[in-house]
Amino acid sequence: MFKWLKVGANISGNYLHNNRIPGANLGSTIIGRAVQQRPFDRPYKPNGGYYTGGTDELLLHNAVQILSEETSYTDNYRFIGSFWAEAQIIKGLTVRASYNNDSAYTYDYIYYNQNHPYAADKGRILDRNRFVMTNTIDLYANYNRKIGEDFELGAMVGHSFLKTRSRTSYIDAQNYPSPAFDVASVAANIVDASAGLSEYAIESYFARLSLAYKDRYVVNATIRTDGSSRFAPDCRWGWFPSVSVGWNVSNESFWNAEKTVLKIRASYGRTGNQDGISNYGWQALISGGVNYGGQSGIAISSSGNDRLTWETADQYNAGFDLSFLGGKINMIADVYLKNTNNLLYSKPVHATTGETSILSNIGSMRNKGVEFTINTHLNLGKVLWSSSFNIARNVNKLTSLLEDDLLSIGANRALKLGRTVGSWYIFRTDGIYQYDGEVPQALYDKGVRAGDVKYWDRNGDGNITDDDRIVTGNPNPKFSGGWNNTFKYKGLELSLFFTYSYGNDVYASWMIPGSKPGHTRSLLKAYADNRWTGPGTSDKYPRAIYSYSGWNGKNSTMYLTDGSFIRLRSVTLGYTFPQRLVSKIHLKGLRVYAQGDNVFLCSRYPGWDPETSVNLDPRFYGEDNDGVPQPRIFKLGVNITF
Repeated sequence: MFKWLKVGANISGNYLHNNRIPGANLGSTIIGRAVQQRPFDRPYKPNGGYYTGGTDELLLHNAVQILSEETSYTDNYRFIGSFWAEAQIIKGLTVRASYNNDSAYTYDYIYYNQNHPYAADKGRILDRNRFVMTNTIDLYANYNRKIGEDFELGAMVGHSFLKTRSRTSYIDAQNYPSPAFDVASVAANIVDASAGLSEYAIESYFARLSLAYKDRYVVNATIRTDGSSRFAPDCRWGWFPSVSVGWNVSNESFWNAEKTVLKIRASYGRTGNQDGISNYGWQALISGGVNYGGQSGIAISSSGNDRLTWETADQYNAGFDLSFLGGKINMIADVYLKNTNNLLYSKPVHATTGETSILSNIGSMRNKGVEFTINTHLNLGKVLWSSSFNIARNVNKLTSLLEDDLLSIGANRALKLGRTVGSWYIFRTDGIYQYDGEVPQALYDKGVRAGDVKYWDRNGDGNITDDDRIVTGNPNPKFSGGWNNTFKYKGLELSLFFTYSYGNDVYASWMIPGSKPGHTRSLLKAYADNRWTGPGTSDKYPRAIYSYSGWNGKNSTMYLTDGSFIRLRSVTLGYTFPQRLVSKIHLKGLRVYAQGDNVFLCSRYPGWDPETSVNLDPRFYGEDNDGVPQPRIFKLGVNITF
């Protein structure tokens, strides 16, 4: 258009149809139902019908019946568009404006026919629609200038505005005249219907200044302020500065180490977080649908918190980059300290308030750690070996927590001052009662006998209550990392990538139903073969008992396991054909390869996969409840360049 003006656009769209396995990531669904059935349970009766779950015929719902009599899929449509213009005002000064749109529509369909255990009344359809649109407008100016022969100056100022709007609808339709009908409008009963509209916006202003001197010293400073509609007007804006310095020591006149490069760096920065909370968490809300006596009604659903504000993290970093032998060996080391304040969380409150939780800034935590990476590029004769090994250690600790030092969250977790976020709040096991006389009277009166699990009576009152739970365990590893290796010989290439983790705990809640001999579900072999049968026979595995088996399955350290592992994440063997050969068939390049993912796992973890977690939230990470293990994939491929 003009020499001083550039315009451009990037547009993409995609469609994905996903035929789902119901509840693939929840142990309470397909996998959990399948593995927890008794060994002699069968899906089909002799007459070809299904055994019915939840009865004497079959304890849990029939997994085969669920899969066979259900249609479940999602249709996902997505459009991403970016449109921009950049103008050079004067030499070194450019101004850029852009508009970005990200729109996604999801149709979620579940149909239970009349033979499905969830069919309710002659078939059931759960019909969900979700539409989310995010619009972003950015405007910023960049200025770069060289001052004399030694200095380089860079500056940037800008503004950004983002708005996200979502709309949802849901219908639960039941009672169909025939399995041939599979749309909600044919149902006799609309049991539930709802719709929602939600939006939020963020406005930002930012600036950056950088200065470099002779490629030896570099200083960068930034400042930004963000305002989020998720917070009250008086608490809406947060300020987030950062500064970094770098020193290229090897460019100094006193540096005389040949083929060696050393760079030292340090930085400080503050970041803000407002993700994972309601768009209207600070406001007092009322909700409709609270009907009584045939009359529509509304009620308070949230009292709000107008003091809610940004969760902020102040991080300090220091490190160095060191290169030997002209780049054949490179080392990167970093240490950091990160203090996070005003943690955002839904704090539990007494139900007498009309609510069970209120969104709050509940405290602060500290992360500190070290990271080290070494990269090598070495020639072993005709073989070129490249490798990258890294190791990291992070220590996490809660440093403040409102007015309390402990906050119970979820079924078996707690936030406790001085402990790791994500620690478990469970009973400690102290072996097995060997004689009835060892059982405290209060527990004996409840039915506890010799052969049952002995829990630590922390407060010494002769009874076991929730007050006896302890905060223990750590879902975070003592150290973790990876090791990537690539070997090249002429056109042949072999790559191996290992990952590892040491010292992290995994709570194996999937073991609870299978650890109670005499219970009505499948039983773990170790608990069956080694169960307590008399004094001295076992101090770990309880007796077989049906009537009071719940005692032996409390959330306890019995199910807290070592999640350390070494995994061969991927291995690839490929061959690139010589250019003189592929040019004869009018190609620029041709490569064939075979690849395996998740090829090998070495771990003492008793379950399928120590990296399986039902929740990725740091507060609840590290629990395996019959989660789907990572798949092992083998594939062949070809890369062709024309």
